[in-house]
Amino acid sequence: MTSVEVPDRPTWRECTGLALLVLPMFMMATDFTAMFMAMPAVTADLAPSTTQTLWIMHIGEFVAAGLVITMGWLTGRTGPRLLLLAAMGLYGLSSAMAAFATDPETLLVARVLIGLAAASASPAAIAMLRSMFTSTKYFGIAFAVLMGAFSAGGTLGPPLGGVLLEYFWWGSVFLINVPVAAVVLLAGLRLFPRSSDRTDERIDMTSVMLSIAAIMLAVFGLQEIADQGVSPLYVGTTAAGLGLGVWFVRRQRRVANPLLDLSLFSIRPLRIAATAFVLSSLAFVAVDFILVQYLQIVTGVPTAQLGLMLAAPGLAAVVGTTFTLPLARRLALSHLMAAGLVISLIGALTIITAIPLAAQVTWLFIFGTTALAFGFTPLMLLGAQLIVTSAPKERAGSAVAIQDVSAGLGGAVGMAFVGSIAMAVFSRVLTVTAPTGVTDADLDAATQSPGGAVAVAEDIDGRTGQDLLTSAQDALSWGTVAAYATAIVLGIATIILILRGLRGVELPSETDEPDTEHRAVDTAPPLTRPPHVETPMTYASTAPTPAAETAREEIPCPQQTH
Repeated sequence: MTSVEVPDRPTWRECTGLALLVLPMFMMATDFTAMFMAMPAVTADLAPSTTQTLWIMHIGEFVAAGLVITMGWLTGRTGPRLLLLAAMGLYGLSSAMAAFATDPETLLVARVLIGLAAASASPAAIAMLRSMFTSTKYFGIAFAVLMGAFSAGGTLGPPLGGVLLEYFWWGSVFLINVPVAAVVLLAGLRLFPRSSDRTDERIDMTSVMLSIAAIMLAVFGLQEIADQGVSPLYVGTTAAGLGLGVWFVRRQRRVANPLLDLSLFSIRPLRIAATAFVLSSLAFVAVDFILVQYLQIVTGVPTAQLGLMLAAPGLAAVVGTTFTLPLARRLALSHLMAAGLVISLIGALTIITAIPLAAQVTWLFIFGTTALAFGFTPLMLLGAQLIVTSAPKERAGSAVAIQDVSAGLGGAVGMAFVGSIAMAVFSRVLTVTAPTGVTDADLDAATQSPGGAVAVAEDIDGRTGQDLLTSAQDALSWGTVAAYATAIVLGIATIILILRGLRGVELPSETDEPDTEHRAVDTAPPLTRPPHVETPMTYASTAPTPAAETAREEIPCPQQTH
């Protein structure tokens, strides 16, 4: 008689290990948001130049994005335990270095090292989950908890940073990370399991250099285009990054030991989920930044109230994470993700409706941003889990890299694309509606950005300045409407992609065969793949075999013990 293995519930060791993984993921998520609050104090103390200030704020994100592919490969080469412990050691040392920096150069180096630690910890932590939680059910719960730590960290970063800066010096936002890293490092030596799922390939350094340069140049160029406007320098930087990216992809197809296993894209659920990440991030990331400008310039929301308004979407993402997994057990994966995006579209439509009413209906903006964040959560959580579980265990790091790069590049492209549409509408409307008393030089400066328009209007006395400010507010309102309308179109395209591409795809269940554990199940007809490509998917019939039914009836489910 065929035995059926019933996975054990997690022991205290796995649960404690999950808590250890949550700690650094939460703190790393707070780092990027707290840094913005600390910059005024850093500027006053260290007196960095304008260029140094910009790099201190953003270099960690650029390094993390550029190295995520390499670290995803390294996770499979060294095993997640070694890489994660090394990342924690580096995170603690670099945080202490940043806390006690006495000059801008030291802080800049520390920020680079923090970005390196973040790039290493993300794929290693998720790969570690697959080693600790052998039950697909409990892996899904653990994965949701880890993703919730990111959402909570992003939400609580500003309040936490504000409390620390209120009572301590700016270095405290970094120093708080040191004991966290020490606890995870020391306890992880005992609790994190060693993994035997490793690759034995040698690293291709040319691919490493290409991936780092391609992603950093593309992300930097796109962000600067969104922030500073289109210029030959930033367009050329973006084009250079894209060109190196094409070279990187071609090299991965030729070399015997690719840095990024492109064969993973032959797995349809992974490919569709990654594409959905790009489209949805392109749609919804940029609109938040545009809305913040609108609320400050048009509605005049005070900074303190704006902080509370922006906390609501973060809390909605945490709540969405809590409800997503229970719903995933009852609804089809594609239906749940698409339904979530429909809620996000309702939120976007609510914001468009509220814009003509401006300050009179602030609660509509809160409802709209909250609905958008809440509906976005199922796609990000289940899509990320689908990408990770679709890949073999030894390729989990590469799968996480695909997830991170998809979302990161989608957000960067969205900042440039959606941001450019919004600013183009803003510039055009302001040019047409500006009062006749404004000089060409002032009008040219005003059309560069909403903040520039406010500054120009304040410098012009009398009715002309007030009329210019009114025109700028109207122009920004139309630009914000254009941004959200673009996001709605992209969101609809994402829904269609998910409903068609992920139809019949399910997350792993406890009834999967033992050798398919942690693999996504696609009930659609099997795909044809080259014989040399490993196929980590299970294409199973929905009807159980008689033998399976007999085994299920004859073997009682044993009592689970902790």
